[in-house]
Amino acid sequence: MNLSHFHKILREVPYYNRFLKVNEIGALTGNFRQYSSIEERTIGKTAEEKPLRMYSIGNGEKTALLIGVPHSDEPLGSLVTTYFIEWMAKHPEAEFFNWRWLIIPMLEQRGMRMNEGWFSSIASLVDTAKSYFREPTENQYEWTFPFKYKNYLWVHPRPESNAVKEVLKDEKPELLCNLHHCSFYNTYFYFSRDLPEAYPRLRELCDNLGLPLSISNPDVPFGKVLTPGFYQMYGLRDYIDYYAQNEPENLLTMRRGSTSDEWYQNRIGGFSFNCEVPLLKSSIKKDERASNHKLQDLLEKRRERREATVQYCINVLTKLEPYFYLSDPVLLDSVLKHVANAKLELESFFARMQPAGNRNATNFEVFDNSLMVDVANLLLLGQIWRVTETIRRNKRKSSATKIALEIDRKVLALAENINCQGEFVPISLQKLAKMQLGSILIISDVLSKNT
Repeated sequence: MNLSHFHKILREVPYYNRFLKVNEIGALTGNFRQYSSIEERTIGKTAEEKPLRMYSIGNGEKTALLIGVPHSDEPLGSLVTTYFIEWMAKHPEAEFFNWRWLIIPMLEQRGMRMNEGWFSSIASLVDTAKSYFREPTENQYEWTFPFKYKNYLWVHPRPESNAVKEVLKDEKPELLCNLHHCSFYNTYFYFSRDLPEAYPRLRELCDNLGLPLSISNPDVPFGKVLTPGFYQMYGLRDYIDYYAQNEPENLLTMRRGSTSDEWYQNRIGGFSFNCEVPLLKSSIKKDERASNHKLQDLLEKRRERREATVQYCINVLTKLEPYFYLSDPVLLDSVLKHVANAKLELESFFARMQPAGNRNATNFEVFDNSLMVDVANLLLLGQIWRVTETIRRNKRKSSATKIALEIDRKVLALAENINCQGEFVPISLQKLAKMQLGSILIISDVLSKNT
């Protein structure tokens, strides 16, 4: 890779003060038609029956598939991908970094549109909670790829999953990257396999951008650390094996399919990775050093707080049930499933508490089991508020008005408490875009040199 082109493309990443909305991204991609080097292709339909478009550019021997907005609450990839496509079209001297690129700027468009209320106020936890939308696991692109293993079968893919699956089958790319981000945690990577040549260059990029790498344990109990900040990609097979041995009751309620990465590895091979970057940073320590808090106490308090929130949400939904027909059906279905899934998680939470013993929690475990539980509760309350507010707008003379005001007070109070504890501040979107784009170029360069 020509380093001058690498530094130039990162140096010219625009300053973004907000995320762009679906229609704005659509206008940007519409402008691509002026460039002869960019090919537009409709690869399928979205969940709302709209065209799902992919753009190809470059003529290298190796092919990469990049996917923006793999979850509806993760819009950063739409900025990264649209900039990357246009920059390469305007700079043919970079020779497309010697790859052929297949790029989907926005995948989960319906959900992305439902999140637009916080795109201009990323720092506001209140705005985020009240405009937050994420499909339940069984409706997400990333967890609905076809899957069969032992006695488990999943055959309910999203339209977007089907479209990506067909692209993977037809194109057999050497590289797959879904542009995820993690909102509150330090930067970390998921790799499909160990790639030691990339680690020092990615660490240097993190250092140069002031984005510390996570040094915590993986986010699942069966996770594997390749090297600090870099984790082994996992999928549904890993969940099934772990549950079968440790929490067999979860196999009875599990509803999800495979991930794009797992399906890709099983059917195609190649290399896949995610670069998870945070939108907000906090001064709270998130490392593996021991704190003064007992882990068992933290887990018990976490369960109590989560249980109280889930029960409150159930009570509210019970009161609102006569008016459900006035709510947005997609939002309502999502909220009902999120609350039901949260209740199921609580029922199996005791099994995860047992191995904790009486040891001191790490600083990361304190962060994850106290502050981040409050964030999860805030987002759930925000979704309940949104359903209630929709009903209130459609039927003003109902109990929804009083309930909406009550939830509003809860959201404001919890958000203020989280801000006081976490002192979260937004990270420059330009810096985050540089991190994701830089990692794509570094890894593609390493893969080119490996063969």
